[in-house]
Amino acid sequence: MFLRIDHTTRYRYAVPVGLTPHLLRLLPRTTPGLRLLKSELTISGESSLKWNLDALGNIVGKAVFPVMTDELLIRSSLLIEQHLTNPFDFLLEDRSMHLPIKYDERESSLLAPFLQPMDESAAAILGYWLKPFLERNSGPSNPPSTLGTITSINSAIRALFRYTPRHVHGVWSVSEILTQGEGTCRDFAHLMIEAARFLGVAARYVSGYLCSTPGGLDGESYTHGWCEVYLPGAGWRGLDPTNGILADAHHIAVAISTVAGDIPPVEGSYCGEPDLCLLHDGAISARELLPGEEIEV
Repeated sequence: MFLRIDHTTRYRYAVPVGLTPHLLRLLPRTTPGLRLLKSELTISGESSLKWNLDALGNIVGKAVFPVMTDELLIRSSLLIEQHLTNPFDFLLEDRSMHLPIKYDERESSLLAPFLQPMDESAAAILGYWLKPFLERNSGPSNPPSTLGTITSINSAIRALFRYTPRHVHGVWSVSEILTQGEGTCRDFAHLMIEAARFLGVAARYVSGYLCSTPGGLDGESYTHGWCEVYLPGAGWRGLDPTNGILADAHHIAVAISTVAGDIPPVEGSYCGEPDLCLLHDGAISARELLPGEEIEV
């Protein structure tokens, strides 16, 4: 399977302004089965760019702009080959078959940031909201099934809540999501992460792209957010609550974080009055190439 992702970000200002260093999260993370065949990045005007790994191993570019400008254009083009297409291709260890998962000492130390709830006020409401999922996935003498419970929650978010794009910074709280009955992909990822951590399952936020499929999924043609949970025997496994599915070969992870919504693809600002920015828009095309379609490497 071949995937092509074209991502353009454009800013226009009323007068030439000085730009702060911009962080670029545009390159895919290395995952089993993924091969980056081609990467092209174009930045308008004069700039210097250095790539590094941040504290979580994300590939982050830092663009520095030495001169003032009235426009900034950042264009990224990726060609990716995917080999792994079955998100269920894993075997859980016995200690992760049922809740609570028994992480060993080393795992507990490494996973500590991903087990800590970020929405402290959500504990009471989550306990009530998650109770039916735990009851439905447990037996008379068996504790709740880990995979059954997690996937049931993931599917239920898709069924119970309405997806509504919101192109402003920030993530709603668990209480706001449950009350409003709607949210963005990052809101639903936040809800899924907090639910997993409440159950003692390590979870983290993932941002990236959802490449188009024949049937179409919510979140396509935008940057997309989902989550990953750590299951001994399976490792980190992606869950896309916006679509109620396991993340598959069409989900291209770019960056991870402990907190939902804080790893945008382009992060930076300008020096000047707030109303000097006349335009800020983006265009994304992320799709699977058709059989026989020409592939330029």
